[in-house]
Amino acid sequence: MPKQHYDIVMQTSIGKRYGTMTAEWGGGQISGLMELLGHTEAFHGKVDETGNCHIKGHLISLNRTIPYTAVGKISSSMLQLSLQGERNHFKITGSVIPESEVDT
Repeated sequence: MPKQHYDIVMQTSIGKRYGTMTAEWGGGQISGLMELLGHTEAFHGKVDETGNCHIKGHLISLNRTIPYTAVGKISSSMLQLSLQGERNHFKITGSVIPESEVDT
């Protein structure tokens, strides 16, 4: 099962928000952790053999918890997600963090 660490950027109406994401996938399943907006939260979902994925999780902002679904593409070098929250739609892009730079 590949496990990758990514630096991510979420485009919001008030600017870019930076974070990290760790994802592990195989056998049609994907799971991991997304650190964004000062919180780290788990996600899970489905992924096909070409990297098309559909994940669910939640983000925590300053004043609320936002459930989301996201669809996109993940590979060993990058990710692109279109995240749909309760009210808003966000684009998330990411690039792999080299293993030598991953904090353990």
